[in-house]
Amino acid sequence: MKELSWTYLWLSFLVSSMGDWLYRLALPIIILQKSGSAYHAAATFGVSFIPWVLFSLIGGSLADHYAKKKILILGNLGAIGASLFLIFVLKSPHIDFSLLYLAVFILASVDPLIHPSFQSIIPEIVAQDKFAQANAVIQTIDNTLSIMGPLAGGTVVMILGGANVLWLDTFSFTVAVGILWLLPSSSATKSRKTIIRNLRFDIVKGVKYSFHQRVIFSGSMMFLLTNFALNMFEANFIFYMTKTLNYPLINATIAMSIGGIGSLIAGILGSQIVTRFRAGILLSSSTIMAGLSTLLLLLNTNYLYIGGILGLVSFFGTINVITYFTLRQRTVPKEMLGRVVAVTRMVSYASIPVGSWFGGLLLSHGHPMIVVIMIAGIVRTLAGVMAKFSPLGREK
Repeated sequence: MKELSWTYLWLSFLVSSMGDWLYRLALPIIILQKSGSAYHAAATFGVSFIPWVLFSLIGGSLADHYAKKKILILGNLGAIGASLFLIFVLKSPHIDFSLLYLAVFILASVDPLIHPSFQSIIPEIVAQDKFAQANAVIQTIDNTLSIMGPLAGGTVVMILGGANVLWLDTFSFTVAVGILWLLPSSSATKSRKTIIRNLRFDIVKGVKYSFHQRVIFSGSMMFLLTNFALNMFEANFIFYMTKTLNYPLINATIAMSIGGIGSLIAGILGSQIVTRFRAGILLSSSTIMAGLSTLLLLLNTNYLYIGGILGLVSFFGTINVITYFTLRQRTVPKEMLGRVVAVTRMVSYASIPVGSWFGGLLLSHGHPMIVVIMIAGIVRTLAGVMAKFSPLGREK
């Protein structure tokens, strides 16, 4: 029964992730086509991560006290409505950016509310000795799509147009709801009134636990710096490839697809690597290597070379994620896991809007992408060095 439940969970993740890839590709392309603004493209990307700071703790508390299956289903239903609103906004010949930011914010608010449930439901349907393998499967799915998604998604965007592609994203949420419905219902949970009444207490308890667990908190601080650096570059990638380097969209998506190969390899080998090396060494070393690899982007602007370097960066980044998720699931009590996932994700994601905005701001003020890449590589490398000398770096 557990194996079947796990199959339903990763199938729903696969379907919704396919839709997300189309959305992530289509949105900046639509903005660049209609406005030509790198700033608005990067700012929109950053807005999509603000809800992680605002709503993660609520999502964590819900995950620990409410039926996770219901949260996942209701979240995807909400995403359908938000996606339809976004399509309506983008149908206009001229983008109303205030409405666009609102639509993106609403759609992005779904993830922080349901992600803790997704992460914390894994220990309920997977044996403890299979945690690393389960996380590797999720990362493998994500990373396989990072290879196929850009090329296939870019082709679909060019054929159908960006706004029309968003209908496929809406459809993916609908299919995900149908799959999640097949999950077994969990045992009785607290009433809604009780959950709402105890929400503040639960959040405070989750925050205190997360901050007092020095290893877990050190990891979230490492990801805070890592995400700042990563999204300085990632939020401006399409602009860099199509506007700065003047590559056609297909070349940009080929580079992204090549970059996804590194993630795929890491996902396949992740469970073996995580079980053979100390978590602290893996986390600090992979962060340092990802930062140094980012600096290699300064040496060449050929799109195939860029793809290869992105592959290196994504390999180390994926090993990093699998290691940390496994460490967190192994060390945090199940009844606290949802809130800890929420707190650590909130802290680590707080820098994404700032990094996206800062990278776009540098470009809009005439600074070359070389400056963005250099800052991103240095910050990520230093994050790994700091992690090495933190409690995280000493973790077994």
